[in-house]
Amino acid sequence: MLTRIALVLVLLTVVSFAHGEIVYLNILHTNDIHGGIAPREASFMNPDFPPGIGGGAWIATYVNQVREECLESDEHCLLIDCGDIWQGTPVGNYNSGEFMMEWMNSMDYDMMTLGNHDFDHGAENAIQKAEMTDFPVICTNFTTLDGEIPSPIVPYIFMDIDGISIAFVGVTTSDTYGLVDPELLEGYLISSELEAVENALEEVYAQGAEVVILVSHLGHPPDSERYTARVYEAWDNGEEYTKDFAYNSAELTCIVEGIDLIVSGHTHVALREPWVNPLTHTIVVQGYANGTGIGHIRIALDTETGSIIGYDLPDGEEYISLLHDRFWPDMEQFELINGFREIAEAGMDEVVGEAVTEIPRGGAEHPLGRFMSDAIRVAANADVGLLNRGGIRAAIPRGPITPRIIYTAIPFEEDLYTLEVTGAELLEILETGMQGRRRDMEISGFTCNRNQAVEDGPKIEEPMINGEPLDPDAVYVLVTTGYLAQGNVGYDIMLEHDATFVGITLLQAVTSYIRAVSPLEPDNITRIIWIDQGR
Repeated sequence: MLTRIALVLVLLTVVSFAHGEIVYLNILHTNDIHGGIAPREASFMNPDFPPGIGGGAWIATYVNQVREECLESDEHCLLIDCGDIWQGTPVGNYNSGEFMMEWMNSMDYDMMTLGNHDFDHGAENAIQKAEMTDFPVICTNFTTLDGEIPSPIVPYIFMDIDGISIAFVGVTTSDTYGLVDPELLEGYLISSELEAVENALEEVYAQGAEVVILVSHLGHPPDSERYTARVYEAWDNGEEYTKDFAYNSAELTCIVEGIDLIVSGHTHVALREPWVNPLTHTIVVQGYANGTGIGHIRIALDTETGSIIGYDLPDGEEYISLLHDRFWPDMEQFELINGFREIAEAGMDEVVGEAVTEIPRGGAEHPLGRFMSDAIRVAANADVGLLNRGGIRAAIPRGPITPRIIYTAIPFEEDLYTLEVTGAELLEILETGMQGRRRDMEISGFTCNRNQAVEDGPKIEEPMINGEPLDPDAVYVLVTTGYLAQGNVGYDIMLEHDATFVGITLLQAVTSYIRAVSPLEPDNITRIIWIDQGR
């Protein structure tokens, strides 16, 4: 597995090789597992014949192989998680993450930071789960109102790697404070990641750190250059770059010097190759989500200079998709996880409704998307419901409907949030889903024409809210998932509005709606009418 490829040199002079010994540190990393330690089908690769992918037993196989090879070659190996460990599956959600903590202990993780979803059942639950771990939980910006980090969580840890002092600093997104029910965070604060990281770096360097690795749940965007360009533009104008919401890792690496490597999570976007900030030379790695794979970077350290002098990717790409036709499960882990499933998935085969015919999904707007957006609008008593197409992963088949079938369709158990917006603000949000050739919106309570001939600027024409013309000055309630409220899939504009937790999940809303309206038939009336497709 550890095929040696050419070492990528990062700001290295040949002389440094002559002065010290080179030691290697393999960093294996997971992020946004969301309880996904049971194997799944990769319907996103092939919806008709999906291959098996991921799961905790397959993660264990890769980790164990790398650990064994590191022992044989006298290299170092760490297993790190970047947060959002439990929210999303029956196993993950059992007792608000209890089985996931047991699994991580069985895997001998070396450390983790907290993700925003790790606070979904409150700060006290996050602390309680940290108490269950056999490894450090690091997070520098989760504090009490007095500024103290609650035990057993710590802001950072040090490790000595062949005489090189490496500090690992944990950080989570400050957007957490607006995405979790405020009552559940009472007495605690998720402070600014920028200030917290700057303070932590000052402390660890004062304590002798030679290399700093940030274990981050800030997220790395797929279009890094767009964000770094914003920073540079502000500087060119003689201004300080500031934001009203959380900084992502691309922005952070411009502003904060002294971070050698960021191991990232949060945005569910894998980097097949590490991203390196051209200004500060900080290296960033990040994986996909839901236990489908694992990241692996091998960094080279110079014992003389106490610095990272390069890296390589032992498997050829930084993120390894754990496809079942390539990897075999670790049977001890397989049995452990099956034991979790027997408990957590009890009742998953209860019949909650019936579909007269298949409720299909597909490209652009589709019947299942319309049904589920109706479900969340009704559950939240909102004017408009909005979901992203990518979160709906399978059709509802004809016949009896069970929670297991619903989970298959919406495996990301998202919390629901409402935003109170004016009609003008609502149009601005929905235009996000109209730009370019975006087809990533499933809508309820809203109809319009979409003028595709308009290349730039507004495309929405004749907007209607529940059959009435949209009033730009009226206040409407929009309900959506935490995923979109966090600004994902291009909906950055959501972050400009306060989000209020509804108190239920997408899964709960859809299940209740199925019980109420069963038997189900597909709605074939399109809500967004494309006119003049353009060129």
